[in-house]
Amino acid sequence: MASADLPFGIDVSRWQGTINWNVIAAHVPKVEFVAIRAALSWGYTDTYFAYNWAEARRVGIPRSAYHVIYPDEDPVRQMSYFLNVVGDDLGELPLTIDVELDRDVPPATYRLRLKAALDYIENTVNRRPIIYSRASFINTWVTGSDTPPSWYNFYDWWLAQYLLSGEEHPGPPTLPRGVMRSRVIIHQTSDRGEPFGVESGALDYNRWQFALGHLDHYAGLSVPKPERP
Repeated sequence: MASADLPFGIDVSRWQGTINWNVIAAHVPKVEFVAIRAALSWGYTDTYFAYNWAEARRVGIPRSAYHVIYPDEDPVRQMSYFLNVVGDDLGELPLTIDVELDRDVPPATYRLRLKAALDYIENTVNRRPIIYSRASFINTWVTGSDTPPSWYNFYDWWLAQYLLSGEEHPGPPTLPRGVMRSRVIIHQTSDRGEPFGVESGALDYNRWQFALGHLDHYAGLSVPKPERP
């Protein structure tokens, strides 16, 4: 199924400035899910997270909060901070660990620290997080010249792959070595999507890799009925 036929979503952070979530909710194609940056490392909170998190819930869009991991810092300290930022409202979709910074950490060390972060989230909230990255990054910085660990396929993946034109990549995204296609649930199709409802910057566009019914089931039934604009 081509990207244009799959459920559409966006991801946002402070770089979009103040977002009008009523405009987001009214967009065509419908925004069926959203990922919202919560934190980086163990001491930085995205300044717009609380607002975006509450507003996305208000308009009824299933949410995942994401954390940009620093592989050269204590993974447990980082994940504890992440969960503290998110608080009691964990969202409808699993939390996401953003794996895109190398920080000159050797692959074997990167894998150990990433797995420690993943384990901490799962053991604390009783749901496995999503891994966000791209194939070339995982192959180079996390797997390296080693055999991909079997635990890659314990998790669902959100993979980035774009076109130079800025148009949405038709998909499916290239897989990191060792990752099964069935474990990829989101494709980030563009980092230069036409902006709507945002104060500044382009938007990252995403496509759920299965039909809408799969997304609805995955998100559960906790999405509140949206308020009318």
